[in-house]
Amino acid sequence: MTLLVSAVLAAGLLAWPVAGPPPAQDDNTQRLERAYAYNRAGMIDMSEARFDEAIEQFQQAADLVPDYGITKQSLRYTPTFMIGWAHEKQGRIEEACRFFRRFLDLAPADLVEAGKTDHARNYLIKNCPAMQPPPTPPTSNDRHGL
Repeated sequence: MTLLVSAVLAAGLLAWPVAGPPPAQDDNTQRLERAYAYNRAGMIDMSEARFDEAIEQFQQAADLVPDYGITKQSLRYTPTFMIGWAHEKQGRIEEACRFFRRFLDLAPADLVEAGKTDHARNYLIKNCPAMQPPPTPPTSNDRHGL
């Protein structure tokens, strides 16, 4: 009887589907979800004035997905801006300048919230003479002389 049970179990295990690697989309989805979770945790840290912790969370998010890599979530995904802002709150001018400059270089014009762009530009103008922001692109009205 034991031999029969062993044979049935062995046959069953051989017939069991072998799980291969998950599809690439699942890996990407999980990476996006982790990045968003880090970003959300950074936002909570910012709201509780835990700026160093926020910087760590936002940096982990940015390491997983570039800015604006997550566009369908309720929070705008801008860890680079948020790192700059956290440094600003801590009085770390050079670091704030560096991250605000990077934010302006990375963020696509059509996805940038005006408040963040204005804040980063104004901070650079006021505090970072060597890192002046790029000129503001003309609007469609400016191009037509209106």
